[in-house]
Amino acid sequence: MNSENYPEPSGAVPEDNFRVADWIVDAAGNRLLQGDRVVRLEPKVMGLLVYLAQHPGRVVSRDELERAVWTGMVVGYDAITNAVIKLRRALGDNSRAPHIIETISKHGYRLIADVGPADLPPSTLPESPSTPAAPSTPATRRQPSVESVKRRRRTAAALLALMLAVAAGTAIIFDGMRQGTKPAPPSAPLPSLAVLPFDDPDAAASRAYFANGLTEDLITDLSKVPGLLVVARNSAFAYKDSDAPDERIGRELGVGFLLRGSVRREAGQLRLNVGLVDVRNAHTVWAERYDRELTDIFRLQDELTARIVAALQIELAPDARRRLSRGEAASVEAYDELLRGNDHYGRRSFEDNELAKAHYERAIALDPGYARAYAALALAYSRDAVEGWAPANRGAMEQAESLILQAVQLDPEVPQIYFILAQVALYRGRHAEAIRHAERAVSLAPGYADAYAMQAWVLHFGGRPARGLQVMERAVRLNPRVPSIYRLVRGALYYAHGMNARAIDDLEQAVSMNPTFQMLRLWLAAAYAGTGRLEDASWQAAEAMALNPDFTLAHIRDVYPISDPDYLERLLHDLRTAGLE
Repeated sequence: MNSENYPEPSGAVPEDNFRVADWIVDAAGNRLLQGDRVVRLEPKVMGLLVYLAQHPGRVVSRDELERAVWTGMVVGYDAITNAVIKLRRALGDNSRAPHIIETISKHGYRLIADVGPADLPPSTLPESPSTPAAPSTPATRRQPSVESVKRRRRTAAALLALMLAVAAGTAIIFDGMRQGTKPAPPSAPLPSLAVLPFDDPDAAASRAYFANGLTEDLITDLSKVPGLLVVARNSAFAYKDSDAPDERIGRELGVGFLLRGSVRREAGQLRLNVGLVDVRNAHTVWAERYDRELTDIFRLQDELTARIVAALQIELAPDARRRLSRGEAASVEAYDELLRGNDHYGRRSFEDNELAKAHYERAIALDPGYARAYAALALAYSRDAVEGWAPANRGAMEQAESLILQAVQLDPEVPQIYFILAQVALYRGRHAEAIRHAERAVSLAPGYADAYAMQAWVLHFGGRPARGLQVMERAVRLNPRVPSIYRLVRGALYYAHGMNARAIDDLEQAVSMNPTFQMLRLWLAAAYAGTGRLEDASWQAAEAMALNPDFTLAHIRDVYPISDPDYLERLLHDLRTAGLE
């Protein structure tokens, strides 16, 4: 569904002020008012309220809210959930006995309170907030209505068409380092491909992990092909369930080819339909249907990768061809547990990380020689240590190192193993070793975007932010719908380089995309403090502590592998200024 096709607002809600239940909503000021009480809202939380108020009594899906309020962003699953929680808390609503916002299971949310014009004109609204202010910037202080956004889009489209007519033949290249949601630069001369999420029309939402896992594995396999640019998982998955035409998706991702597919899994059988499309002329270059036993899944993945490479007419050296044939021999049951674990790990919360570890441990129990399961479990333990999740983080990095060394002994050709080795070495303070492991991951998979991001992260901690920003350009080219974790890396690099305004720009967007990621809020608090925005810094510090009440600045000294003592002291000083101890 395109955002331009949303239903028109069903109520005449003013852009600036309106009433919900017994609250007056000052949308432009991101405030709720009730008598003498004033409550500040984050801009995205206010955007959520405005959109629901424009469609009172109607069930609004999560997908619709994401597209309307988080326009152009790829957000984590928790972004909408946390925005609703904050909105209910501010309004004094109860999810179990709601009188303002009702949750409709598996469908979305509905505003059930009365909505109408505000009783007070803007000039009479109080100015002094009685609760801490949410961070705001000139770009986000006003939350426009959906209709006003549409009008601006139509105007912008007309202006763009005029510009293109005047400048026919001129290539317009957007600066991806400043705005990751704009169209990516034109495709490089080498073949470029995006693997869109496979569809499973018969599967329940609880089984979506399988089709998603197959897609991710195919992206990983194709990223090993020298001379082929493969868009990373995050950017490709932004188009899940999208009805955008292929030409538009290709233009936005900067690729020449799209791979689409569907998968059905029933009673030990697997049916796969795939097609490779040249987006320049909408021509199907190659298509195939496979009906196989589920036990043939690894052989099928190897065959599929080889057919795609052949269809793209890419010549491979013998060593590269050997690397593409994984020869994976894990049990199907263990593979299924791995995919289930990956689904939970990607949600980046303590609870999901614990569930992910349980699935990885079951995969290892089912197949003690499964290298990928050991690597995934090591990554989950390293996250415990990095995030400071007590008590899970005690001894977590030691456990991660033990597991990843077992993985490399079982299969030294898995690129993800070296990504994790790089992370373990980094948080052990072995920066040069971490760089070598990240480079090894890239040598095994030249299109491995996360390995470039890891290398940039190591350079950040190693005191080389300028070089880190250069490496991040490659990561962003491979992952043009810039995810929150990339914005953390790039924002931290900007902060380390003394470029606080650019750091804030990246980190603010990242927090909107993934509000439960504590590390984002820490660097954003530091960047705010470094520019004198103390109220905003204090807000972010409070939000970080709400996510992890056990966090202290001692964790940064003990765990964060910052090699430059001056940088470490600047970071700690800014965080103390923000109110952390």
